[in-house]
Amino acid sequence: MNNLPATLRLTHLTWGEIAALRNQIKVVAIPIGSIEQHGPNTSLDTDLVICEDLTLRLAQRFHPQVLVAPTIPFGMSAYHMGFPGTITLRTQTLLHVLEDNLESLIHHGFTRFLLTNWHSGNEPIMTIAMQTLPTRLPLDFLAGLSFYDLEDQELEQEIIQSETSGHADELETAELMALRPDRVKHSHLAPGAVTTDHIGMRKRLRRHAIRRSFDFSDMTKNGAVGNATLATPHDGERMIQAIEAQADKLLTTILNAPEDLIARGRIPAWRNPGQEQ
Repeated sequence: MNNLPATLRLTHLTWGEIAALRNQIKVVAIPIGSIEQHGPNTSLDTDLVICEDLTLRLAQRFHPQVLVAPTIPFGMSAYHMGFPGTITLRTQTLLHVLEDNLESLIHHGFTRFLLTNWHSGNEPIMTIAMQTLPTRLPLDFLAGLSFYDLEDQELEQEIIQSETSGHADELETAELMALRPDRVKHSHLAPGAVTTDHIGMRKRLRRHAIRRSFDFSDMTKNGAVGNATLATPHDGERMIQAIEAQADKLLTTILNAPEDLIARGRIPAWRNPGQEQ
């Protein structure tokens, strides 16, 4: 086993290597991606490659305790379907794909999993998965991590100069520049062509805790918000370093957690009211 790669990627290993490593692997990470428009600025697989790369780099730093399962390429991206190329899964389809992945890996002896993510549309489905799948599957641990939740807020305020942000903007484009510059359309970078009336309406509704269905094409004519022309690889690398520092702390906490604490995440059957946790 001396010739193993520095990052344990399930699809790059043989079944014999998986069997031999099983006891060393503490967590299986399953990246969840998305194929969706990012304006003229970056490729349709932006969320996929950022999530995948951050997960692989995390596994490399914690080698050989983290095994990275194949990235699930598609997510819930219905609100980007106003732009050609976007592919979306139905909520139940993505849940079934997650369940089948978990069930297969459980069959091979793995019971602790971390779902990683870089697409906000996947978050509600991840929550449903974490609350329901442990009632049917013999899981010891199932958690979800959206890497963008680990961004440093002060650094974010420094980098983002636009009034609107959050998709194909100066920050996300900079982060992709740092990780996968080949996916950035450097000669076509453009600010978001934002429809201000629609943005204003969304903000007013959200102030009253009202959410409604929308398509990004209602919000921006070119699919972007923010101003990707301001993005730099340097800013992207600074934020990636901040994310990874926080990710390392979280994974260390998980790996070092006592068994009784890990066990609290198990839901082997419906608990009775008043039953000890």
